[in-house]
Amino acid sequence: MIHDLESLIQLQKIDVRIHQLIQSQADYPKELAELEAAISRAKRSADSVSEKMASLDNEKKSMKEKVEDAKNALEKSQERLNSIKTNREYDAVHNEIETFKSVIAGADGHTKHIDEELDKQKLALDANTAEYEKIKSENEVKIAVLSKKISSIDTSIAQLRHERGAISTTVPKPLLRTYEHILSRRKTGRVLSFVNNEAQTCSSCFKVLETQLLNEIRRGSKMITCQNCGSIFIWGDEKEENPEENATRPTESPQA
Repeated sequence: MIHDLESLIQLQKIDVRIHQLIQSQADYPKELAELEAAISRAKRSADSVSEKMASLDNEKKSMKEKVEDAKNALEKSQERLNSIKTNREYDAVHNEIETFKSVIAGADGHTKHIDEELDKQKLALDANTAEYEKIKSENEVKIAVLSKKISSIDTSIAQLRHERGAISTTVPKPLLRTYEHILSRRKTGRVLSFVNNEAQTCSSCFKVLETQLLNEIRRGSKMITCQNCGSIFIWGDEKEENPEENATRPTESPQA
């Protein structure tokens, strides 16, 4: 029976790895989308500043044209002063001149404000562009790694299932049926509960185990399941593996 339980340990390791890979099929695309979205957000920030600068440049151009028009009109009004014959006409032209001067002064002042704002936006553009390039550079590396993982998941799962099939043939059918039945109700791929002198509770439901039951589990002469959750008890320590490594490394031949 101890040998059979060791086969179940190998089986669970594979089932947990398969579960992790299947979970990755759902998680990796989300992570990929987040990385791509971060690049898009950074680019939009830089583009937004560029658009604002373009708008300011157009506004500055409009002010320049406004000044030119006002200066031309001012010059004509000043020339008209030499041919004015009445005070009323003089006052009208004089008012025109003052208006054009006011327009020129206002446009010049606004142009100065635009130049100051353009200087600020240039600094913002430099900062946002640098941030965009940084995020793009970092995330494109991560995207390439994730894309490679995503493309290899189906192959890895197929290899693991082939490996699982080979191990399954070494497990007695009654024991395998019990294992498979429990596995079908678990979402983690974990069917076994590891207990030892330090961990004297079910690792699945944390039910405290009696001394007599612990002794029976230690002997390993028969299959014992948790009366509370149905997990199959195994005496010893569970060796945890790195999920990230499991999800990407080539499958290995089963070892006892």
